[in-house]
Amino acid sequence: MRSGLRWTMLAAALVSGGCSDDDYSSNPQGCTPGASQVCMTATTFNPTTITVSAGTTVQWVNTSGVTHTVTSASGSAVSFDQQVTSGSAGFSHQFSTAGTFQYFCKLHAGMNGTVVVN
Repeated sequence: MRSGLRWTMLAAALVSGGCSDDDYSSNPQGCTPGASQVCMTATTFNPTTITVSAGTTVQWVNTSGVTHTVTSASGSAVSFDQQVTSGSAGFSHQFSTAGTFQYFCKLHAGMNGTVVVN
């Protein structure tokens, strides 16, 4: 009977996906954090800081199942405030000038990120 319970639990985990959003924080499905892509998970931007060259378009992809925003911090020379739902095309912004640009999610306290443009 105990073996049957383990198989039932394993089958339930496989059917439900088996992993929480936090399990995908280093490489969420549908998003590859890196050179110009930021993945939005349950409570973080990944990577938290991204460094790009001037003229690069950065894309934020929401893989969390909840809505987030990508909102430039007040006082930033670059202004954006975009709601990004899970499963959407995401949000892209081209950074034309050098500088350090901080942003956050208005819906989740502590969810912050930085784009450094060389």
